[in-house]
Amino acid sequence: MIDRRLRFVKNLETFLSEHNSDWTLPLAFEQPPEIDGPNEFDLAIPCFSLSKIRRLPPPKCAEAIANLLSKNKLSLQIEKLEVKKGYVNIRFKDALLGEAIAARESDPLADSASALAHEKFAVDFSSPNIAKPFGIGHLRSTNIGASLCRIFKALGASVVRINHLGDWGTQFGKMITAYKRFGNADFVKGDPIHNLYKLYVQFHEKEAEDPALLDEAREWFVKLEAGDSEAKELWKWFKDVSYHEFKRIYDRLGVDFDYVTGESFYNSLMEKTVERLEKKGLLKESDGAMIVDLEAYNLPPCLIKKSDGSTLYATRDLSTAEYRERTFQPTRLVYVVGGEQTLHFKQVFKVLELMGYEWAKQCVHVSFGLIKFPEGRMSTRKGNIILLEEVLNQAVQEALKIVQAKNEERPPEKRLSEEEQRQVAEKVGPGAVIFFDLRAKRTKDVLFDWKDILSFEGDSGPYLQYTCVRLGSLLEKAKEEGIDWKGATPILSTSEERTLVRSLLGFPAVVESAARDYEPSAISHELLNLAAIFNRFYMNVPIIKGDQKLRPGRMALVQSTLKILQTGLGLLGIEIPKKM
Repeated sequence: MIDRRLRFVKNLETFLSEHNSDWTLPLAFEQPPEIDGPNEFDLAIPCFSLSKIRRLPPPKCAEAIANLLSKNKLSLQIEKLEVKKGYVNIRFKDALLGEAIAARESDPLADSASALAHEKFAVDFSSPNIAKPFGIGHLRSTNIGASLCRIFKALGASVVRINHLGDWGTQFGKMITAYKRFGNADFVKGDPIHNLYKLYVQFHEKEAEDPALLDEAREWFVKLEAGDSEAKELWKWFKDVSYHEFKRIYDRLGVDFDYVTGESFYNSLMEKTVERLEKKGLLKESDGAMIVDLEAYNLPPCLIKKSDGSTLYATRDLSTAEYRERTFQPTRLVYVVGGEQTLHFKQVFKVLELMGYEWAKQCVHVSFGLIKFPEGRMSTRKGNIILLEEVLNQAVQEALKIVQAKNEERPPEKRLSEEEQRQVAEKVGPGAVIFFDLRAKRTKDVLFDWKDILSFEGDSGPYLQYTCVRLGSLLEKAKEEGIDWKGATPILSTSEERTLVRSLLGFPAVVESAARDYEPSAISHELLNLAAIFNRFYMNVPIIKGDQKLRPGRMALVQSTLKILQTGLGLLGIEIPKKM
């Protein structure tokens, strides 16, 4: 898609609007469909929605718009107009596209830098459970949430990155019981997060033989809720050692947060929330429990208090939303949480709306599919989970093998040192894992496959990283040849150049669509598409050895391609090594 902020397109919208607003209401600008052969046009205006309003066939609407354009001064910037099958297809003059590339030399997102300037996003993502290792299942929330935050910021929004830790509930009674029964301080300190997890698994194994263990766990959680000093001390210790381990994983993924709190932080706020529900007349009793009846909205009742008076996730999420609204005053409250929680968030958002909060309409659940496994679903209770750190470590080892093999093929004077090879692998390995995740449309389930996740060819992060390194080498070689391309305007003498320019100019619109749809995979696919288009350009067009008049413009295209790949991979959280 050509960026709508390309000056000509912006003027085109203004012109059509001033001429007749009826023409522009449903209009959209797209990449032209490839009808009857290769695509030679840069922009298309589909007229199918417009035809319903004007009560004319799409071809007639297209003819009317083409007629308007051909009689306006803007036609001086159009090389060719075509009306075909309900589309107005437009081919710009070469100079217009070349100038647009030159204008973006330093920042490919410059025209979109203020697209979300008036927005403030509070984004809840990752949210691992305390005293359990970081499993592969938390990869999606972490990657999608972190990428969205980068995308929002790149478009000018303010962003608050929130990690809502799972640090409350009966599971902590289980952890304390397991620690008291089967563990000790020295055992836990040996390997905190993994040994705590072993105790948790051991509790569930023993519980099958001794049901009294569960009663003991409930008693410890009651003590914790009541502020028992021993229970609180153990609970805080479990939290501290857990987050220390989580931080190591976040650092490897390039992820950080502005605000880290656990569910326990909101415990003191819940009674006030329940009081507000009562004052609004929303609470009803049902079999001894307190609920908000949502039948009128085709939703099951939202359970606020159980019959024993204890609160639930919904109560805590209501208090959390109220707190975040008061504290951060965001224009969007975003929850990056798996699709299995869709009903829960529908209920919570509806209750917030019934409480009279206008901002409830600004709450967004960004759902995503599961990471699935051929052998079935993972279970933390049974101890059969794949640890994210194991995946990262294996990815780094696989990357190192490839780097070492390629290094042996180089002349001795150009070989990387062992430390340099290790540094490359530490960027390429996590890059492979991150791209594997963000390549998939977020609502789709992802099948975990070691062969796929560790692939370093084809549609992969390492392929894009390598493309960036190769482009950097090409620029260095051009400098050695004395080519100066700063401020150069591409002349577009070949179809490959024009196709590449169309892709380069379309990148900001893709980033904006990724923000609008909460869909980082749009950027992943665009980067793969750009790399493929550039490779065709590289194979078919002489860049450094070609016509001297054309070389600066072609190097400007190389520079722009590298800048966009770097920008896009940065938005995904993927680092680029200097050498590979």
